[in-house]
Amino acid sequence: MIRRFLPLALAATASAAGAQSILDIGARVAPQIHSYKIDAPSNTTISEFSVPLFVVVPVSPRLSFDVGSSWTRADVKTTGSTAATSTISGPTDTQIRGNLVLGNDFVVITGGVNLPTGKSTVPVDQVSAASLIGSDFLAFPISNMGSGFGGTGGIAVAYPVGAWNVGGGVSFRHSAQYDPFDITGAPALHYQPGNEYRARIGVDRPVGTGHFLVGLTYSTFGDDNLGGSIYNTGNRYLSQLDYSDTFGPGRLSIDGWNLFRTRGTLAGGSIIDRENIGSGALAYGIPVGDGLLIEPNVEGRTWYQAGAATSFLGTFGLRMQFDMGGLTVVPSGGYSLGQLAAESATTGGTTATLTGYHATLAIRLR
Repeated sequence: MIRRFLPLALAATASAAGAQSILDIGARVAPQIHSYKIDAPSNTTISEFSVPLFVVVPVSPRLSFDVGSSWTRADVKTTGSTAATSTISGPTDTQIRGNLVLGNDFVVITGGVNLPTGKSTVPVDQVSAASLIGSDFLAFPISNMGSGFGGTGGIAVAYPVGAWNVGGGVSFRHSAQYDPFDITGAPALHYQPGNEYRARIGVDRPVGTGHFLVGLTYSTFGDDNLGGSIYNTGNRYLSQLDYSDTFGPGRLSIDGWNLFRTRGTLAGGSIIDRENIGSGALAYGIPVGDGLLIEPNVEGRTWYQAGAATSFLGTFGLRMQFDMGGLTVVPSGGYSLGQLAAESATTGGTTATLTGYHATLAIRLR
């Protein structure tokens, strides 16, 4: 889901301003590792190593295709009185999307397919690793290994209004049925995800040498069906803000997002209460010498769940950027520290200390 949090408004403007012919193919690969350690009472470490690859193929100034996939390994280790290990690795699903720009008002029609090249069916010993990387709060870059065949379609419009640009769009996603669990000796448990409907609106404008953007996305879902059990995890509201401008010798960037999920139901029919995750980040990029950018950054994140302690997480990081031949290289790293809501057998609701580290090497062609 968070996944996550790309700019909402003016997708059409970005597409139209991009590459103009098939000779302008662009690509990005970003090997990275993210790991979190949750202390007592959970005593759990969740790690993910992934190599996402994204390729953009422009056919003409108005038509382009992009393809994305990843190789990922996830590990979950639990210590304490009950030790357990869960590991899953391999390629993820592959997403192929086409974008068609119409007219001078930047109308964009998109259509895409999710090809089931990943693991949508996992044995019992891999369930923990496959599911815990899907946490919206920890926000691993690869949130699932596979979800079966699916298709998406949408339309977006952007239009200038004075100094502002106004954008909006709607989209639809349908996924085919698949079997998420491989349990030896048990009949297959079929899972039919509900359809997803999404509406987005956003505005942005130039500010100095930078920009200001604010957007809102609403997502609603049909009922999921897991082996005859009907449930719905609730609708989502995602708001986003992004600002950047020159400040002193460098460039200041401020961005934030907030995800609110309404009440839903679990497979057994019980109510799952609402929750809210919010994040704010501050970065300052300083040019050093010829072509080197150094950007220290900090992010704060909170997670509110009804009936549980509030979780929070702070991350301190450093990012650099420089050109090497025809490539742009962006290494980055960070350290996280916070508290995560947990349940103790003796004290009930409590919190667990949460620490983590992150490292990424992004390499971009063109």
